[in-house]
Amino acid sequence: MSEGWITEFDLVCDKSIYAWLSSSLLFFGWALGAIILGLIADKYGRRSVLFPSVIMVMTMTFIMSFVKAVWLILLLRVVVGIFEGGSVLTMFVLATELVGPAKRALSGTLVWFYFTFALMAIGFKAYFIRDWKWLCIVSIVPFVFVVVFWKFIPESVRWLLIVGRKDQAKQILEHVARVNKRDMPSEDIRVPVVPPNKGFLELFRTSRLALSTLLQCYAWFVNGMVYYGVSMSSGELGGSIYLNFVLTSLVEIPANMLVIDNCNRFGRKKTTIAYFVVGAIACVAVSFIPSGTDDIYYIVGRVTGGMLGKMCITVSFNSIYVFSAELFPTMVRNSGMGLMSVVSRVGAATAPFVVQLTRINPILPFALMGGLAFLASFACWFLPETNGKPTLEVIGDDKVHPPTVAMEEMKKPSYEERNEEAEKEDKKTNLGYVDNEEDKKQDVNQDSDKRDDKNQAKEAENFDTAF
Repeated sequence: MSEGWITEFDLVCDKSIYAWLSSSLLFFGWALGAIILGLIADKYGRRSVLFPSVIMVMTMTFIMSFVKAVWLILLLRVVVGIFEGGSVLTMFVLATELVGPAKRALSGTLVWFYFTFALMAIGFKAYFIRDWKWLCIVSIVPFVFVVVFWKFIPESVRWLLIVGRKDQAKQILEHVARVNKRDMPSEDIRVPVVPPNKGFLELFRTSRLALSTLLQCYAWFVNGMVYYGVSMSSGELGGSIYLNFVLTSLVEIPANMLVIDNCNRFGRKKTTIAYFVVGAIACVAVSFIPSGTDDIYYIVGRVTGGMLGKMCITVSFNSIYVFSAELFPTMVRNSGMGLMSVVSRVGAATAPFVVQLTRINPILPFALMGGLAFLASFACWFLPETNGKPTLEVIGDDKVHPPTVAMEEMKKPSYEERNEEAEKEDKKTNLGYVDNEEDKKQDVNQDSDKRDDKNQAKEAENFDTAF
């Protein structure tokens, strides 16, 4: 909340705990929302959670701006957190399920570009709007545009297939093919057999999935704590708290660009580990630079280290979002991501108290965050790489099936593909393009089919080994 909220309710001395508690309660609500709304999204669909959650965030935030009691504001913070957690989680899952594997990192990361712009906007708005009530009202204006998108965002095709709503899935695929000017594949859509969903218990059904889930939980906890811990430490870096907050948010733009490139070039696993390590080094470095001084060199050093740490933890955070979405089978993906969001928000809820460790010793906050980030990089080392591999549809599915969704076949053709198709059409108009060319084409197709069979077999073997 802004400084005006603390001043209006006189949240100083023995009441100062309420100011920090407001942030922790927001993340506590986020964790509850990830659990409850994650399960609802797996049962009733992604859209059934996304848009109602957005409307509830708008409504509760607007009501909060007129409340006069501190306890009621704290309660509303929990409610807002519940629906924020549900909307953000479902939005990310939906974004990654509507595209093929090649575009999953791009689609998932674009979600966080808007999150970054929102953070920067908060810094500017808080600087110019010191009245916390007006700040709440202005903050909900962008949500109005989200509601308008209701008719333009389809349900997840993967989820529709998993729950047996095959006709609806086919309608969406036909629309995608028509918009991208591609032909709908003639073969029937394959739907894997799905055993009954037992919610979060499914994440621990097999030993491999249980180990993967626990390792991811720790990495997500650290990401949440360090990400929000660095953001909340803006006032501890020295200089202007508003400028520091904007700068530590600004670095998320290049961080998001790095995610898109590095996740595809080096893989999800290596990207997450590498930036955990560099972020940890940056945090530890900040802890050893003297604080509470007017020396410009110390201030610049701490702010620079904080910016580097925030950029690296943003890369690891966003890459592990994509990483985890690919590790969990479709039938429990929303539940799995919900659990990850829970532990992440638990980590975020501890961030205000980690920042307050500076009252004991200025070294503690950043040193603690750096040390935990090092351990998180080690935990991620034991997770399998998912880059370029098809996602599992159901738990215990040891074989890689042909794509259940034809997204990859129906994506819009690239510039090179359009040129290639045009050349083929030109050749067909030539009189000499008869038997010899057709024979050669058949030979090439046969060789290509053999290579595809070998590649599929190899891919299946690699995927079995990894998961």
